[in-house]
Amino acid sequence: MAQVFLHGIEFYGYHGVPDAERAVGHRYLVDVELEVDESASQSDQVEDTVDYAQIGLLVLEHGMRPGVSTVERLAQVIADAILARFKRVQQVSITVAKPYPPMPVIAQQAGVTLNVERE
Repeated sequence: MAQVFLHGIEFYGYHGVPDAERAVGHRYLVDVELEVDESASQSDQVEDTVDYAQIGLLVLEHGMRPGVSTVERLAQVIADAILARFKRVQQVSITVAKPYPPMPVIAQQAGVTLNVERE
């Protein structure tokens, strides 16, 4: 097993509870850490692990689709998509954050980290 990670993925998405937030959109930051059943450490072949570029594209594909209400749901949708597409991935730890979220408290980021394992 190896931990494959991709940190600092950014996209602009249209998610949130208020209608205004869904209309205007917001910037999102995503970190993904994967427990991978790999043999690329011996074979040196990308097909024996997961291609982190493909992971990043999958994050963008699901993150930029319109609308879920919560960052929790967005993280779950992305984690489920990763597990469905990449059979070598055994566990996903995903952090989805909004920088400077629209709320009455100034915070650099607000978000969630979910850990999802293959059943």
